[in-house]
Amino acid sequence: MDTQTLARAMGNGLPMTEYERLVRPFNEALAAADCNTVERAAMWCAQVGHESGGLRHMEEIADGHAYEGRLDLGNTQPGDGRRFKGRGPIQLTGRGHYRRFGEWAQRKGHAPAADQFTANPALVGEPRWGFLAATYYWTVERPQLNALSEARDIEGATRAVNGGLTGLADRTDRWNRCLLLGSALLPAGSEIEKRLPYPRTQVIQDTEFNCGPASSQTVILARTGDLILESVLGSEMGTDQEGTDHIGLIAPVLNRYLPGADYRVSQMPNDPALPQQAQKLWDNVKHSIDSGYGVVANIVAPPGNYPRGVRGSTSPQYRGGTVFHYIAIMGYADGGGPRAFWVADSGFEPYGYWCSFEQMATLIPPKGYAAAAGSPPPELDAFPLPAGYYYGPFEGPRESISGRAGEPAAWIEGLRRWQLKAGVAVDGAYGEQTRLRAIEYQQAAGLRPHGHIGPITWELAFKDPYGVKIGTPDIWHQLLGTDGSGLPQIGGRTLVDAVATIGQHLGIAGFAPPPAHNDVLQRTDIDERLSDIWIQLVGNEGRGWPQIGGRTLVDAVATIGQHLGIDGFAPPPAHNDVPQRTNTNDRVLDIWIQFLGFDGRGWPQIGGRTLVDAVATIGQHLGIAGFAPPPAHNDVRQRTEIEERVTDIWIQLLGNDGNGWPQIGGRSLVDGVAEVGRKLQIPGFGL
Repeated sequence: MDTQTLARAMGNGLPMTEYERLVRPFNEALAAADCNTVERAAMWCAQVGHESGGLRHMEEIADGHAYEGRLDLGNTQPGDGRRFKGRGPIQLTGRGHYRRFGEWAQRKGHAPAADQFTANPALVGEPRWGFLAATYYWTVERPQLNALSEARDIEGATRAVNGGLTGLADRTDRWNRCLLLGSALLPAGSEIEKRLPYPRTQVIQDTEFNCGPASSQTVILARTGDLILESVLGSEMGTDQEGTDHIGLIAPVLNRYLPGADYRVSQMPNDPALPQQAQKLWDNVKHSIDSGYGVVANIVAPPGNYPRGVRGSTSPQYRGGTVFHYIAIMGYADGGGPRAFWVADSGFEPYGYWCSFEQMATLIPPKGYAAAAGSPPPELDAFPLPAGYYYGPFEGPRESISGRAGEPAAWIEGLRRWQLKAGVAVDGAYGEQTRLRAIEYQQAAGLRPHGHIGPITWELAFKDPYGVKIGTPDIWHQLLGTDGSGLPQIGGRTLVDAVATIGQHLGIAGFAPPPAHNDVLQRTDIDERLSDIWIQLVGNEGRGWPQIGGRTLVDAVATIGQHLGIDGFAPPPAHNDVPQRTNTNDRVLDIWIQFLGFDGRGWPQIGGRTLVDAVATIGQHLGIAGFAPPPAHNDVRQRTEIEERVTDIWIQLLGNDGNGWPQIGGRSLVDGVAEVGRKLQIPGFGL
């Protein structure tokens, strides 16, 4: 998009010199948001244009004092309201959002440090960072926006951005104007940036000589989701304290774990590399990444040629003379500057960075690399129906596919895959349960709730399987009450405050619930819901809750059991802060552990029990009818899939199929706590 096009898209409301100043960062943000079609770019321009008054406002006019103390925005420190007021064209607001934006910007290689914007919030008011904040919002906070744009759903996109339809007429006018501009709207350079997703927490190698197994572990984990121990991979490739001898030992191991990838070793014996060798490196890495497989490279880095971070990423902290090392190449960038590779580096902070293709072609010689030569596996998650068709009722038009006899088997199998992801009966037929689940997805995404499964509703299930987007509201309500107003059976309290009240009633030092319940703001954003759930279990920033003596919920229950003299209940002498999580997978795993213990083995401070069994044991000790914990804990299998973990958490709160737990008399966890309070004759418990 050039300056003239930007001016027309925004309505020519600013001096041309201002559009000249804004056009480059605007293009960069547009490209980073994957707005690479006319439909996406037009929707971006319409929504950003409306929200910013045609790019007039990159900072909120008010001073931000109204946000002071807003914990839902992450404003935990005095002055945060003004410090983290709305900035950027879509008004990034609150310490929490500034922090998450910074972490995203660092991961994406845009910013050198994750705390850049919490340390200097005013930066978000500058064009480059303000537009990138809009990219973060578009791709992370509202990931459905590009799909809505492709569907030309202006109402759905407006609901996603605004929460309602405020300003719809202006947004629609802008959108129609931008659609007429056609391909002139597209980002300059048509830059391609592709990175394979992989868990950043598993990159660092276990020993100083395990770079070969660690790099292979990252490649395998990214493709399969299976975490193979470095020690296992090392034994298979002959790694010892001298390292892994050569790249030829790694390719067979990758092929063993990634059948069909067809990893092949390419040597680069000439140093410097010949032009044809360098071009082959680019072509092989690009093919491997495009096929969904990372690349393992053996590099030699003398002090004068240590890898240098490009594209805004931080250079790794190589040291100690010439470094002989293995790395995983997990992405590439082409356009918008020099070509580059994204490196997952197991040995040196920050463990991830962009390295220019030109430098990589000097680092690998005289060694080699292993790249996948096979074809990409079939894309099972792609919407299986032709354009204009959808899954819907039997009595619908010809385009409504319901799984009836005579319809193509591949179409019916596609519906079965969606049902599996969506957590409903897998029968390949469009019935009432499937329709209602589709409506839940549509409502959660701000779409019109018609219940048909087209490309957008299909994608919602595969991007956010049942139990995460839809399951977390139930979990949130069980901890905080409907609408965050507390639960009536525990006197209008949250679960944490109910436990605090029981401890206070028993005279336990440090247990002091607040005098009255303060409603918690109802959440619609999935990350905010998960953050609330995490906080309810371990306290703000993982520091425990003041009303239960600075303890986590598990430790508070352990303290109550110890006070009652129950064998095996022995809380730790002091609270150890739980590391703050920003990644959705990590948060869900933490929550799973709080209910079930590490590896599903229960918690030692409550006698190796789960939280439910601990409440059952307390109830049995108090003589409550129906409270009968199992004689011994049965380990719960550790889950790797996020939707399985969320389902386990849901079950811990509500029982199998929501029918309560037999060990607490067929009650939910909250009702079990309420019954304990009622037995102790605490007012308001057990209603």
